[in-house]
Amino acid sequence: MNKCQCGTLEVYSASSQNKKIINHGNRILLPPSILLEICNVYCGTMTFKLQSVLEEKKSIYVGVLEFTADEGTCVVPDWIFDAMGFSNGLSIPINCNRINKFGSLIKVQPHKSAFIKLSDPKDILKTYLKNFTCLTQDETITINYQDVNYLIDIVKVEPINKHNAICIDEFYFDIDLMDPLDLTVHPKLLFESSEAQQEKIITCEQQPVFQGIGILIGGEPLNTDQSSHQKIDMPVKQYDPRKQKLFNGLRQVQPNVFYGPSVKLFNIKTRYNLVDHYRHKQMIL
Repeated sequence: MNKCQCGTLEVYSASSQNKKIINHGNRILLPPSILLEICNVYCGTMTFKLQSVLEEKKSIYVGVLEFTADEGTCVVPDWIFDAMGFSNGLSIPINCNRINKFGSLIKVQPHKSAFIKLSDPKDILKTYLKNFTCLTQDETITINYQDVNYLIDIVKVEPINKHNAICIDEFYFDIDLMDPLDLTVHPKLLFESSEAQQEKIITCEQQPVFQGIGILIGGEPLNTDQSSHQKIDMPVKQYDPRKQKLFNGLRQVQPNVFYGPSVKLFNIKTRYNLVDHYRHKQMIL
């Protein structure tokens, strides 16, 4: 059985009933009569649907921690109590809905960049979600870490199903952490910042690079008007064809002559002068 009507109960916040321990998760307290009513017709992970009084179409799925609440009442975490617009003593319908899908991926978006600046935000989030039975798409959960509350939007859950919710009891899923909301730039602000940046670039281009006065090495001031029109004549090397004659189609190059000392070859006692050998070779050619 996937759905069971549990009747109408009066809702109270955890703080009003001195049950702040349930604030670190999304599990509520229900009376023992609910357990007796559904235990014979329901099996599996128990998840319950809560309807918002602020928006008719807004609803979330929660788990149950204990069946120890007073008869006719239910106790919910403070952050759920505020998000759903409840007030103490308000009568709300409680429906037991079974979510058959276990989550494989959740996409979350923190409200503040302070959360992603923590040492390991994904690991912190996974550890904290152990206190959750299920997650609903488009809901905003509250994470309390080191006495600081962080608001996090559940942007998307996978696999997609008719409940738009997943069960995370098995805790085998990946987390896709999006950029925080306070880092998202509004398109209008982005346009204004680009326009201001363009004006700054134009102003820098119009500003002269150097506005000072040049001084020569001798101490005399440099006349920039005259110096800007002065041209430095560099000597140009003229080509002389008489010095570049070709004999038999070959350019004459001064031979590299070795002027070093004689060396001993193959352990022969006589010394052979390489300079004489080179000159003898040139005469043969």
